[in-house]
Amino acid sequence: MITRSPGQHVFIALGTPWIDAVVAFLEPTARLDPWIMRGKMAIGDLLITVLDTTPRTVLCIETVAAPFDGTSRIEVDEEVSALRSLPVVPEVEQRWSITFPTDSGSVDDALADRILAAVQSYEVPYFGDIDTLDPTSTAAHARTLMRERGNCTGCDSPMPLRKFNSGDRLHFHSASRIFRQAEPGDDYPAVLCRKCAGRMAASGHANFIDYMLSKNPPCPHCGAHRTARCSPGMPVYPFDHLPWFAGTGCVVGPDTPEWTCRECKHSWGQMFPPYFP
Repeated sequence: MITRSPGQHVFIALGTPWIDAVVAFLEPTARLDPWIMRGKMAIGDLLITVLDTTPRTVLCIETVAAPFDGTSRIEVDEEVSALRSLPVVPEVEQRWSITFPTDSGSVDDALADRILAAVQSYEVPYFGDIDTLDPTSTAAHARTLMRERGNCTGCDSPMPLRKFNSGDRLHFHSASRIFRQAEPGDDYPAVLCRKCAGRMAASGHANFIDYMLSKNPPCPHCGAHRTARCSPGMPVYPFDHLPWFAGTGCVVGPDTPEWTCRECKHSWGQMFPPYFP
C-alpha cells in the first residue's frame, strides 16, 4: 500500500473528459491532454487522479518524477498504482467520513493520509459479482474500459486508442455484471470495436452473452446456440468470469472436450486430438 512519508505531499489531479483520461492512461502515446493539475510539486510527491465520471471515480496514484510548477508537462514514475476497480468517490466519502476536494491542487496532509488509505482499501468487485454502479453510468463504462485494458470485449483485439481523438466515441454495452452460469437473462458489460458493435447490431441480439454464445457452433445434442469453448488450465482466471468460455481444470488429455453446451451440459470435440506421425 502506498503511504505518505514525512515531507511528502499529496496532490489531486482531474481527468476530464473522463473518456480522454482513461484512453490517455491506457495509451500514453494518444494525442490527448485531459489532465488538470495545479500547484508546485516536488520529486517524490504523490498525485491522485480523479475522473469526472458520474459518479466521480479515482483512476490512479502516481509519484512525481520531476519538479512541476504548472507550466511544463508533468513527469511521473513508470510504476503506477492503477485502481482498476475505479473506487467511487461518494462511496469512499460515506464509508470513511471524508470529503474529496472538488478542484485540483494540494491536499492537507491529514486528509491526504485518509484518502490514500480509503481508495486503496476499496473493495474490488470480483468478475462475476453484481456491480453496485448504475450500468448505464459513465463510471460503469470507465470501469469496463479499464477492465478490458483497451481491448475489445467481443474479439479481444486492441482498439485504436493511439489515434483516438476527443471527438471519437467508443461503443459501450451497458449491463449489470451478473453471471450465474450464463442463465437466460444474464448479461455482461462490454466495450466494443466498430466491427464488433456492427456485428452485434446486425445479429439482432440485445444481450451481449447471447451474442457471444451465438457465434459458437450449435450443440449437436440439443441444437441450442448456447455453447462455450472449453478453457483448460489452472487457474481458470481470467476466463472463469466469461460465460462464452468454460473452465475445465488443469487435468488435460485426449478426452478434454473442445466445446460444452450450457443448455444441456453435453460436451464434444477434442481439445488435444491424438497425433499420428
